[in-house]
Parts: sequence; C-alpha cells; structure tokens
Amino acid sequence: MKAASSKRRAHGTTLPGVSGRSAAQGMALIEALVASAVLGIGLAAATRLTLHTLHTASDTRQRTVALALALDAMDCHQSGRAGCALAAATAVQGTTFNLQSQVQTRPGLALEDLQVRVQWPTVGPALGAADAGFGGNSPGQAQPRMGELTLHSSRDAVPAWLGVSLP
Repeated sequence: MKAASSKRRAHGTTLPGVSGRSAAQGMALIEALVASAVLGIGLAAATRLTLHTLHTASDTRQRTVALALALDAMDCHQSGRAGCALAAATAVQGTTFNLQSQVQTRPGLALEDLQVRVQWPTVGPALGAADAGFGGNSPGQAQPRMGELTLHSSRDAVPAWLGVSLP
C-alpha cells in the first residue's frame, strides 16, 4: 500500500490535505513570480544599456567639441598670426573647456614646437577604467574626472616673407 501511495505522490497527482485546484493556483503563483523576476532582470539590463549609451554619446560629443577647439587653436599657431591665445576657457552646452597652448623654439634649429591641450570635466562612469580618479580622497569625496586632448605639431620659425625680394 505504501509503495502505491508514494508512486502517486511522485507523479504529482495529489497530496494529502491539498486539493488539485489549490496546488494549481500555487504553481501559477510561483510561475508568475519567476516571470516577474525574469522581466525585472531584463528591464534592469535594458536600463543599464541605455545609460551606458547616453554616457558614451555625451563623451563623444565632448571629445568632438574639444577636437574642434584644439584644431582651431593649432591652425592659429601654425599660421603664425599675432594674437593667438595661449590660454582660454570656452563654455559649450554647459561644459567648460580649458585650452592651453605652448610654443617652444628648438635650440639650434629654425623650428618651433607647438602643443595645444584641451581639458574638460567629464560626467558619468569612467569608460574603460574602473574607479579611475578616486585615489587619495576621503570616502564620499571623489575628484571630478577630467577629459583631455593634446595635439603636437611643429612649424618653421623663419617668417614666410624673409626670402621674398622686393622689386
């Protein structure tokens, strides 16, 4: 007798004290909870992916603006025009970009080395680095991370008009 009743329980037909309808409702509740958990995990992953995409787009926009500012400053220094700023701060769409330029003459050569550096505060998690920029501070006080772009070039230190003869 015991073997027959254990076989019935193993196949899940009925359990003592539990009706078939009540067991089905319990299984439906468990299935609903599992489905809710899977849906929640999927939505959390989609939200994280969306935030990562927004931070990447913001970082790309900031790098594009920094490159445009650096190229403009480099063109000014390459042309040898007077009045090219060596330091400037420019605000674009709420982000302040700090531009610093250096012009150094190479000793013994008629060349000048040009360096243009643009720095700006970045927002969001560090892309490609874990916990970058948090060293040395007390907990809860993170240093603002800075994006940086540097261009190097050289130009002829001899003025273009030097070899021109007058009529």
